[in-house]
Amino acid sequence: MSNSGFRGYRTISQHLNDLKKENFSLKLRIYFLEEKIQQKFEESSDDVHKWVSKKNGLCII
Repeated sequence: MSNSGFRGYRTISQHLNDLKKENFSLKLRIYFLEEKIQQKFEESSDDVHKWVSKKNGLCII
């Protein structure tokens, strides 16, 4: 493999590693945001149910 070919491989390999790290960070962020939303939903599930019922024209309270 020529020297320039090795540098190209190294650049691609480094870029791939960077993308893997970014992907992991984004997955972790999504996980924690989903957990936060779930906690808020559980705390106010009655309020959410009332709001959805009103929006749909239902009289369920």
